[in-house]
Amino acid sequence: MKYFNFIVAIVLTLLYSIGKIPPSEDYNLWIGTFLIPFALALNIIFLLIALLLRKKSSLYYLVTLVIGSNYLLGTIGLKSIFKRHVLSEQSFRVLSFNSHSLGGRFLTPRSFNEMTKATADHKAWILKQDAEIQCYQEFINYNGHKEHDVVRKMNEKGYHAYFSFDSTQHNVNSVAVGTLIISKYPMIKTGDIMVSTNGFNRITFADVNINGDTLRIINVHLESMGLKQFDPIHTSSFQSRKENAKIILARLKEGVFERSRQIKILRDFIEASSYPVICVGDFNDMPYSYSYQFMRRKLKNAFEESGTGFGFTYNGNTLRALRIDNQFYTTGVTAVNFETLHDVKHSDHFPIIGQYQLQQ
Repeated sequence: MKYFNFIVAIVLTLLYSIGKIPPSEDYNLWIGTFLIPFALALNIIFLLIALLLRKKSSLYYLVTLVIGSNYLLGTIGLKSIFKRHVLSEQSFRVLSFNSHSLGGRFLTPRSFNEMTKATADHKAWILKQDAEIQCYQEFINYNGHKEHDVVRKMNEKGYHAYFSFDSTQHNVNSVAVGTLIISKYPMIKTGDIMVSTNGFNRITFADVNINGDTLRIINVHLESMGLKQFDPIHTSSFQSRKENAKIILARLKEGVFERSRQIKILRDFIEASSYPVICVGDFNDMPYSYSYQFMRRKLKNAFEESGTGFGFTYNGNTLRALRIDNQFYTTGVTAVNFETLHDVKHSDHFPIIGQYQLQQ
């Protein structure tokens, strides 16, 4: 077809625009964001073919790829290839990790005493970390327990801590699950920015004093995609497949809309801050989503600025090629290094660690 390449380029451009449109009940455009990574792959393939064949259509695909460059940079770390940072003595590290309740939900200290070696190794790994600032999501703690009060053990190591949890739901023998911020620097102020109705997902903050400068740390655990609890209908009939698809779409939609609400609360809080901000955590959204693109309009992403490779952070049973954990930061801060710790497999997420310097 004469205009095939032009039409394909237009379709790709329209798909790229979807990630910047807020989810709306009137249209189901949010579904298109899940097609963007495939569109990006096709864009690159068509561009390479056109270049090899020396076709004029390569210009269409080049322009389209430039339009979708935000998604490309969110997929693979490229900027660090061209950057060289000189570390100062004042640089510090920020670790973020969805610890997945140490691999499971332990309701009593007795059940925790019967934990597997994998769980014990998981707990030991956390206690060995020495990053100056650490943020954990789905963090489990036994408040007041001699052996399993990890927050107290962190305090004994010299860390300051802010642990936010739903005491009305997680109070069996003082067990608690929530978000934890710990810092070697003194905490000036702490608090909750958003707590979801389920009491599980939340956004918290801590203002820390770094050698006289104040930095705001935000720990994020946004609404999940809701597929872990999905129990599909196990039959081969077309009707059952149709019902499964409906349930999956409904859960994805619920998560997309709730995260878009939560992300607006988060960014409003960041924009009102009089201090530089580093915002980390489990965003439960890919770089092609509205939530991610909404954040990067005003903030930089540490993976994009200082990471390499694909940086996938999800370690679940399916769809492992996902980067849903992030570290964003505002002006006043510079990311000098970023790494995803793929060799740490204790959770269904990989830890991520960024190294930063405050701008003078």
